[in-house]
Amino acid sequence: MVGAARVLKPVLASLAASALLLSSTASPARAQVDFGLTAGPTIADFTGSYVDHSIRTWGFTGGAYVEWHLSPRFSLEAAFGIAQMGAFEVETPLRGDAYDYRTSNMQIPLAAVYRVPLSGEAWGFRVFAGGAPVFNTGCDVKPSTQFSFDTECSADTPGGEIASSDILIQFGIGVDRLFGGGSGLGFDARYSIGTRNLWSEAEDNDLTAKNGVLDIKVRFFLPLEGPRS
Repeated sequence: MVGAARVLKPVLASLAASALLLSSTASPARAQVDFGLTAGPTIADFTGSYVDHSIRTWGFTGGAYVEWHLSPRFSLEAAFGIAQMGAFEVETPLRGDAYDYRTSNMQIPLAAVYRVPLSGEAWGFRVFAGGAPVFNTGCDVKPSTQFSFDTECSADTPGGEIASSDILIQFGIGVDRLFGGGSGLGFDARYSIGTRNLWSEAEDNDLTAKNGVLDIKVRFFLPLEGPRS
């Protein structure tokens, strides 16, 4: 947890500094708060010296978010959601067989957003970056030759115990379609890089295994503070 906190601290500090800077230049008349819902697939894998070979696995992510528009170009976003991660056919230097892993997680993404209008006011392009504390809520493991999962991760299963939390560094792009009144639909592609060693077996042998996740989301949002200026 100390290592994760060390990574999270600069992320939160950067977002706080961005909020202070942007709010000092934003006009109160322009301020708007959006509420939105997101859903889409995840494409996840493990990286690091613990992984000799693996293939990506598909999962699901969904959640809700609030976005504070500090100016026409800048905003801050805070979200809460769930995400499936993992990897299939994972081969390691420590084991002769390949195993599949599937994890369930709760995450709290925080991001700074910069947007550029496209085609007048109807479309917008967005670039964003930030971080997300992630908390593991479930983990299953099985031999890759087995069809279905029926074993929970533990100290006695391949990989050992999974870390209870992680800090993801995230960056991505998106496109918004705005409608009358400030509501709209959006499409985001976000890549997340884990910063914490996931498996006790890897850590005990001075190896690393970390999350790598691409999520592709459809967003629906509507204003809580009136039409976007």
